[in-house]
Order: sequence, then C-alpha cells, then structure tokens
Amino acid sequence: MPRKKQYQWQNGECHQGKTGPSRSEKKRESLALQKMGETLTRLPQKELQDLHLPCDLEEALTLYARINDREGRRRQLQFIGRLMREIDSTPIRTALDERAAQASAASSVLHMTELWRDRLLEATDDQLSAILKQLLSIASVSSTDDSPLTNPSAVQNVSLMELALAARKATPKKPHARRLLFRALHRLLSR
Repeated sequence: MPRKKQYQWQNGECHQGKTGPSRSEKKRESLALQKMGETLTRLPQKELQDLHLPCDLEEALTLYARINDREGRRRQLQFIGRLMREIDSTPIRTALDERAAQASAASSVLHMTELWRDRLLEATDDQLSAILKQLLSIASVSSTDDSPLTNPSAVQNVSLMELALAARKATPKKPHARRLLFRALHRLLSR
C-alpha cells in the first residue's frame, strides 16, 4: 500500500499570510505597465522629454518609433514593459493622468462651444438676446479674471450678436462667419 501524502496544513504548519503578491497580481501589474509603455509610445518627443524618463527607456521608445515590422514592434513593446517594471512608474502615471485630464477638459470645452453655437444658430431673433445674456453670465461665472472678453458688457453682447446674425446668413460654400462665431465662443468659454 502506498504511503499517504502529507500536506503542509496537515502537519500543523499553517500558512499565516501571503508573503507577496500572487502570480496573477504580478501579471496584471506587468500588463498595466506594458500598457502604460504603449501609451508612452504614442506621445510626441517633446512630451517624452518633459517626463524625464531614464535613458534606457527613452532610447527604447525612440527605437520603437523607428521599427516598422509588426513582430519587432511587439517585442520592443515587451522590452519597454520590462524596463517599466524596473523603474518607479508613479511619476509617469501621474503625468499621463494629468495629460488625460487636460485633454478631457479641452474636449468638454469644445463640446460646450458646439452646443452654444448650435443654440445661437437655431434660436429665433427674439430668443437670441436672452441666449446671449445666459451665455455671458455662464462665461463670467466660470471665468476668474476680469478681461474684457469675459465681462458681460454691451460691446461683447453686440459683437456676439453680430457674429451670430452673420453666421445665420452664411452658406455651406462660405462658412467663414460660422467659424468666426465658433472661435469667439471658444475663446469666451475656455477662459
């Protein structure tokens, strides 16, 4: 008869706690760092220099940009992931998060500008002045400085009114007035 196998927990030597992260936790962290490295490969050279990366990681990123072969890029990306595991990635992660937040804020300003432009173009002549007052009050509340562009003054109201009226008359072949209205609204809302 074969001998009975004795396991560690049968001998009374219980495993009191984990000594480190599990294999799957290590794998998830490794894949996250590799994904962060992939994000770094899409950044322009100027932004990479602003991150103050280690020399070997910066060199690996520039080499990745020169590689055209799919398999070579995949292997270089794995190498970048390995280099990312060797360094402290928290400053890089915070810089990438800040960059994403700035991009999101800029995108939301563009969407808000498009909405206000559409409201101005679709409004009737009677509603136009009320919409402009509402827009200028929102822009003055969101603004912290007292520049003449964000103060709800009669001059600003008249110029936006003129731009909105001209944009309504614009044709698809000559959209210049609509572009001017969009730029003025974007300048007003992005402050």
